[in-house]
Amino acid sequence: MTRILFTITLYIITFAAAQAKDSYDMSTTLSLDEVGINKVLCMENGNTMLFHFQIGKPIKVMVFDSTHKRIASTQAQCRELDLFMLTTSLFKGLYEIGGEAVVFFEQQNLGKHSLIRMRFNGNIGKLVEERIVGRSKSLAKPTRFYVMKQRSEAGYKILYSQDVMQFRECNVHVAYYNARHEQYRDVPLHFDRKSYDYMTVVGAESHGDGVCVTLALSNMVMNGTRSNSMAITNPIYNHYLQVFYIHADSTRPIQRNIDLASNIIPYYTHYSHNRFAGTINLMLLSYSDALYRFGLEMRPTAMLADLFLTFDPENLDGRYTWVTNKLANEMLMEKTDTAQHFRGFPIRMYTNNNGLSTIISESYDRNFTSESFSRNRVMETYLGNICITQVNDEGKEIWGTVLPKAQYFKSYRHYYDPASLAKRWQQHAMFDDMPRQVYERQFMSGNTYNNGSDIYIIFNDGSKNFSKQIDEQLDTVFLSALSNACYYKLDKKRNLTKKFLFGEPMKKEYKSSFIEGADYDEKRNTYVSVIRYKRSDYVSLRLAWATLD
Repeated sequence: MTRILFTITLYIITFAAAQAKDSYDMSTTLSLDEVGINKVLCMENGNTMLFHFQIGKPIKVMVFDSTHKRIASTQAQCRELDLFMLTTSLFKGLYEIGGEAVVFFEQQNLGKHSLIRMRFNGNIGKLVEERIVGRSKSLAKPTRFYVMKQRSEAGYKILYSQDVMQFRECNVHVAYYNARHEQYRDVPLHFDRKSYDYMTVVGAESHGDGVCVTLALSNMVMNGTRSNSMAITNPIYNHYLQVFYIHADSTRPIQRNIDLASNIIPYYTHYSHNRFAGTINLMLLSYSDALYRFGLEMRPTAMLADLFLTFDPENLDGRYTWVTNKLANEMLMEKTDTAQHFRGFPIRMYTNNNGLSTIISESYDRNFTSESFSRNRVMETYLGNICITQVNDEGKEIWGTVLPKAQYFKSYRHYYDPASLAKRWQQHAMFDDMPRQVYERQFMSGNTYNNGSDIYIIFNDGSKNFSKQIDEQLDTVFLSALSNACYYKLDKKRNLTKKFLFGEPMKKEYKSSFIEGADYDEKRNTYVSVIRYKRSDYVSLRLAWATLD
């Protein structure tokens, strides 16, 4: 009888331990070099595909099945993509299209800009096709490309933008492709280019309801002048925002030109569709270079301002509201007893079925210092607190908060500006820094996802910061190797929780996520990322799956 009771007790303990298992899984070591770029894609059938890019080396592809077992490993020798030219290549996205993993690159080669599409088998990782789908006539007439795809869409769209500045001529159009990569529609975007001195694309996004493209246009009003006292006045421009909206089944875009103030420089836009109010929401980030006083020093920074625009999708009539993060700043000053405001940029905007828009922003500062005689140009980028502001369908702020975070990054090449840090932006130069900085940059900033009314913000943080509040002094994360991946969760009742992404770390254990090498499976509510696993002196790269609860 005692033996039977012991067996039952042991079974109950074993079952309870199985139920209490951490909600994450890690692969064995990937045997990848700690250099290069990693990208992950979650497939509809439950497979996970991992791509590893290095300059001058074949692309490594690994496939894991739904049980997280590695089922394929292969390498791709490229024909159209020059692997030695990845230093000047732009990563344009990794998507599942027609059951395949499709990678897009923009590359400058042989005096031309080219958009290269690479298709990989979703089960064995083999390169199926490599093709140039767009090419400029010459460097004097460059063409820029923007690939637009939502996960729920079967096909995708590509914005082709050719601008010849010296003649003020441009050709902008959106090409529609189905899941078989066949072009079935082409929509030109016409406007009076000769009326403007400069033109840049600041937004190109696709949702199920339509496509939104925004262009920044400007005219010089006065050139820089120099007075007798040697004071220099910067050039003054008039700025405009050209908005195009193409309904899902339309071949004719609706457009509107918005006259902005001279100090509002369009940087990039976020677009969402408000089905509750039947409107289009557009978050515009504007900026201007500035200096601010830090003790006795003058540090360079960017003056950032958010403009929330609401449009009628039938005629683009609408209104605008400045987002000042007023409620979040009131909370920040109350909790920290300081007059310092939140300064940052929006990295994502979500609009739910009730018309509530949630804007997630990240604090941003930069500094320029001299480190040594051998390397006297040190570009420092600081990424601080996370700000969450919610606005109603009229753009009025109704709730806000600030969450603690502190990250630092050093480069000898350049600052990392807000456009390159907002991961949605497609002007992402993968290898635009020295090898060590390229590797370390992948751990910076954060990923944001939503599942229904729940919003997740994932980033790497020091373990000592895990339980700290906004009014406590944070340890700045200087090195990703000594950080752990964690996440904030905001639910529909505005409850905020913070958890370790891959379980609570043991002593001298660190599991940091490659922020740039991650994907989110909304159907399975699973975040998948390459991680750097460190236990004492042992270091390895692994693939990890975490269920967000």
